[in-house]
Amino acid sequence: MIELKNISKSFNGVEVLKDISITYQRGKTNLIIGASGSGKSVLTKCTVGLIEPDSGSVLFDGKDFTKLKIDEKQEIRKEIGMLFQGSALFDSMTVEENIKFPLRMHTNMNEEEMKERVNFCLDRVDMKGVNMKFPAEISGGMQKRVGIARAISLNPKYLFCDEPNSGLDPSTSILIDNLIKEITEEYQITTIVVTHDMNSVMEIGDKVIFIYKGEKFWEGTKDTILQTTNKELSDLVFASRLMKKIKSTS
Repeated sequence: MIELKNISKSFNGVEVLKDISITYQRGKTNLIIGASGSGKSVLTKCTVGLIEPDSGSVLFDGKDFTKLKIDEKQEIRKEIGMLFQGSALFDSMTVEENIKFPLRMHTNMNEEEMKERVNFCLDRVDMKGVNMKFPAEISGGMQKRVGIARAISLNPKYLFCDEPNSGLDPSTSILIDNLIKEITEEYQITTIVVTHDMNSVMEIGDKVIFIYKGEKFWEGTKDTILQTTNKELSDLVFASRLMKKIKSTS
């Protein structure tokens, strides 16, 4: 579980986050939605320690991350898996070497143990046998699955996904959504997904947090979002559905 308590952040006198408190639940897919510039990315960076909040605290299973020493923060970071928007695979490395990268950085595994872990993670994301391929030799959806394999290689307690469906076709997006949800439930990970994709919200949104102009404007589930009386959220949902309809007919 991750708890954000009264997080605020300003840049050059402009308040970007305003007293935000959220509890991200273990074993659940916690989705953060909001328009571009609403503060979603800054909130995520404050959560993982890439940006220090001006006030408030971030607790990982009760440990106040904002007050820990550097080496103590590093121990928590080892328990965090990251799936980046563009997969962020190393082009010059094979799929296997990409997944081995965090294992080399943070474990004492020997080559045989790393190979075994790589094969396990690839098998889990249905990518068995692509070890020696380079990122350029596989599709965007396959790259995302390799990104997930790398993200879970250290058996993380916490998983952060930044726009995991960006650039993917609808069927591949559904596959990635389902894979994230399956892994979250199977390994009881605290998963946070930043997304613009309302399909993802409706498919896997165990908990949905709507950020509007730096504030937490709404919190609920995929089952309650369509019944919201929050005008700003309704406008976002309508706009997202309209864009999807336009794309599907173009």
